[in-house]
Amino acid sequence: MFSLVRTGPKLIVLGSDSVCELSNFLIDSLKGISVDLDEALEISQEDNTIIFITDPLKKIARLKDVKSIVLVPERSDYLFSSILNYKAYSYIKDSHIAPGTLIMRVLGNSERIIESIKQCYDGKIMSIEKCLDEGISNQTILSFTEKPINKKLNLKDFKDEHMLINMPSHILHKRLMSQSLRFLNEGLEGKDWYDLQIRIYDRYSKYRLHYERLSVVLDSLESGLILGESYAKDYPRFLMSVLVYQIRLFTLINPIEIKKMLLSMEYLEDGTRICDLDLIYKGKKVDWVETIDSSTKGFTRQQLGIKFREETFSKLSMEYIEKIKKYDEEIIKSRD
Repeated sequence: MFSLVRTGPKLIVLGSDSVCELSNFLIDSLKGISVDLDEALEISQEDNTIIFITDPLKKIARLKDVKSIVLVPERSDYLFSSILNYKAYSYIKDSHIAPGTLIMRVLGNSERIIESIKQCYDGKIMSIEKCLDEGISNQTILSFTEKPINKKLNLKDFKDEHMLINMPSHILHKRLMSQSLRFLNEGLEGKDWYDLQIRIYDRYSKYRLHYERLSVVLDSLESGLILGESYAKDYPRFLMSVLVYQIRLFTLINPIEIKKMLLSMEYLEDGTRICDLDLIYKGKKVDWVETIDSSTKGFTRQQLGIKFREETFSKLSMEYIEKIKKYDEEIIKSRD
């Protein structure tokens, strides 16, 4: 929901007397791409493998020893399985695991967060090139960004400070996952989180569909942390109860902005209203009229919903837009 730490690409060093043949195999058979270091770091994704090919018997491979770099768009376990299946091991004399890679999102006073992690893990701050040069298999390169990490990142999105930590990446990942909110709060320097309730009302009782649909947007926009969800009863009139699905959201985003997003999800593209999404903050309902400003003065609820839907969709990738449209279709079918 609100991603703070994720893994980066796997880094593998292969020693070979047949650099060209090995590179060509990785490119032709495994859809690899021949790249330089900057390109490899720029276009690689979490489930990719970056292969550094050197002369054989390099106990410690330095960047100056690298003869070729190939990015394979597959996990390292698939890579090694394919090498065995294709019998391409004849090109390889030895192999080494390079340092693991992790990416952490920092907000607010990022330098304070980085310094706190450095003190906690006795990390060394250096350039990414030096981290790669000095790092070994049981260490981790931790990189920092202020951008959402559930999307593709470019080199310019990362801070200049990278940290080499003397701990395997799978162990560090688990520890940072449990400590990430602590470090984030240090950077935010006392900025308050908003504890909100979202209530889903639907006369057709398709609460789960609406929840999944709403989650697509909450996930994509990294709106916060869902701390719980449950069915509950609401009493809109005296002696009248209705079933609602309730979500507890912990967020840094102002409740008015969350309400705009909820209004956007109440409507289909043609203006059909499919549900009611109430927002409760400090025990009080945030009314839709509170979202009106000078640019939307005189708008009806429907007009606001359509406008906010366009704004919400403009922030989403096509992958997420298609997911929402599929949910829209399911909701329409459920009412036939």
